Amino acid sequence: MMQPGLWADQSLDTPTTRVEVFTADDGELHRSVFLRDGALARSSESPRRAGRSSKTFGQLFDDSWLRRSHVLPALAPPLTVADLFCGCGGMSVGVHEAARAVGLHAVHVLAVDNNESALSVFMDNFAGVRPHLGDIEDLVDGELSERPSPRERILAHQFQGLDMAVGGPPCQGHSDLNNHTRRMDPKNQLYLRMVRFVEVVRPRLVVIENVPGVDHDRSRVVETAVKTLQAIGYMVSTGVVRASDLGASQARRRHFLLASLDPQVRPDVSRIPTDFQAPARPALDAIDDLDLEPERGTFGTSAEHSALNQARIRYLFDHDLYDLPDAVRPDCHRLKRHSYRAVYGRMLPDLPAPTITAGFGSTGQGRFVHPLHPRTLTPHEAARLQGFPDWFKFSAETGRRALQEMIGNAVPSKLAYVATVSLLR
Repeated sequence: MMQPGLWADQSLDTPTTRVEVFTADDGELHRSVFLRDGALARSSESPRRAGRSSKTFGQLFDDSWLRRSHVLPALAPPLTVADLFCGCGGMSVGVHEAARAVGLHAVHVLAVDNNESALSVFMDNFAGVRPHLGDIEDLVDGELSERPSPRERILAHQFQGLDMAVGGPPCQGHSDLNNHTRRMDPKNQLYLRMVRFVEVVRPRLVVIENVPGVDHDRSRVVETAVKTLQAIGYMVSTGVVRASDLGASQARRRHFLLASLDPQVRPDVSRIPTDFQAPARPALDAIDDLDLEPERGTFGTSAEHSALNQARIRYLFDHDLYDLPDAVRPDCHRLKRHSYRAVYGRMLPDLPAPTITAGFGSTGQGRFVHPLHPRTLTPHEAARLQGFPDWFKFSAETGRRALQEMIGNAVPSKLAYVATVSLLR
């Protein structure tokens, strides 16, 4: 029998406000989710690495899931899912695991994206999904609150009875990193295209994620979305959740809109940090084993850097630093005051990773130098930090730029997982 660590999880007969409880017996790790009807749903993982004695059963469970190389067979009732703005599948990975956690099996019936590379990776991982390569306006072309168009009536018929619609509309227009069109980008209106899909198809449950800044969009897309969904019978909750508060190895924050047509399901984003609270985890927890067996190919190797940037990376290690001094930065930083301390920086080994972006292969794009090695992150390491388990295949795409974009643009699967479990349980 496995022995609990210093932070051992509560047993099933111990009062708890958590939705999940983790236990272990006979060499297996178990996750039990408390369902609304009072029942327990149980799922298991086999340990796949030697953990520190201080790790909780929950941390060991997550470690093992992240390193599992195969998908478990589907032996549970189906949960039909449409993923709009699907990218390569970060949201759907979290939904897939959330369904397993509550005793269901996610069946991905529709995937929409205008990025061919990302959609190819999605299709390679979720067999049987109906792909749509193109814009969401190809499917929903009517205005909010108006009668469905002929095209929309076909869509509603095709996906009648859909259980769940999820998606992360393009967020660059809402991001605080975007100094040009922040909060007034026409792409911000794509948020409402997803709401129109919900209005037409009427799935039972809805998860929409975005950057925290979406709440401050000048056209008030979130406010419009909430009012529109409430007007057609959905209960709606919105709020911001931080991945590291939930036990992830990344300090990313995302805004969620959760909606339900089911009167038994009352969404409440504000409860997620309490219901799923777990100690923040250092970045190395997700990636430390990848050095044991060096990989080949683009997915397992880091990007090459100019001689000057390689010297900057080397400087950090030679002087045991995590922030690069201004004296060795480029003129745009060295000659004037700036607030980009993390840029050219090295990740701290005992803290969660910063937000993983499409620039993770470049030292000049953020704090993306590996904590222990003089190089930037590999795509595999970035994927692990985003919560892509090893069973998720990226073999449909071998280009470094495309891999960096699809991995960096994904929502961490842990965030999608907790949002989905909060609705399904």
